[in-house]
Amino acid sequence: MKKNYALLAAGLITGLWAAPVSAMEQYVSGNVGMSWANEINDGGARYSFDDGTTLLGAIGLRCPERDCRVEAEVGYQTNAINTVSSRFGSSDYRGDVHVWSLLANGYYNIYDGKGFKPYLTAGLGAAWVNFDNLRFAGSSNGYSEHETAFAYQVGVGVAVPISPGVKLDARYRHFATADFRLDDGFDTHYANNSLLLGLRVSL
Repeated sequence: MKKNYALLAAGLITGLWAAPVSAMEQYVSGNVGMSWANEINDGGARYSFDDGTTLLGAIGLRCPERDCRVEAEVGYQTNAINTVSSRFGSSDYRGDVHVWSLLANGYYNIYDGKGFKPYLTAGLGAAWVNFDNLRFAGSSNGYSEHETAFAYQVGVGVAVPISPGVKLDARYRHFATADFRLDDGFDTHYANNSLLLGLRVSL
């Protein structure tokens, strides 16, 4: 099943470049920002996170009609765990969650006139979720595990031209995975919200 998610992501990415690209504007983009991860449920336990970081890099094609774009995106998101809670109370907890993702994204410009260009975005692909050195505060005995899951993102943003071929990009993004099974047998999923700022450069 884990290999299937990776193959799905690769197929989606390959499909973006299956159509002729000679009439399409090509670009590269990069974004960085803060992320706020939702609690992760692990049976009767809930893990809470500190604020984290999201990094995105992409290559894309802009449609000839100029009201849509498609792109292949690699993402990295990380958050540190600060608390574990259950019906018995809460305890300080440590560890990190690192998420790598490979998505095929689409964008639709709500308004494609001059100046500000607001847009909607959505994407599908796969995520590799890494739980590293999970442990109670003060303990040196941590454990790690790594899972693969289907992933998606939705968001809204605005692009602002700052020079010929260069646009400043600001966006809100919700990222989430489908449920995956942890080593202890419980199902969970990862989700976060990010505010991002970056650049898009035409090639």
